[in-house]
Amino acid sequence: MANLHLIEDDSGDVVDYLVFCSDSCQQDYMASSVCCYDYNGWNGCNEISTTQPCQNCGDIVPGLDEE
Repeated sequence: MANLHLIEDDSGDVVDYLVFCSDSCQQDYMASSVCCYDYNGWNGCNEISTTQPCQNCGDIVPGLDEE
């Protein structure tokens, strides 16, 4: 399961997302100087289609392609 940070356009439509392995990694990344997004609260327990690395620590976040 993944923590996701949804990226919206000016209309409020989701146009992209960032994948994290945990809420703490998401918070750390959002607080870092690398990031330009605000932490908008917990958004965990999401299924993702394909396995991807965590945006913050690089750990593998399994997707549905792993099942």
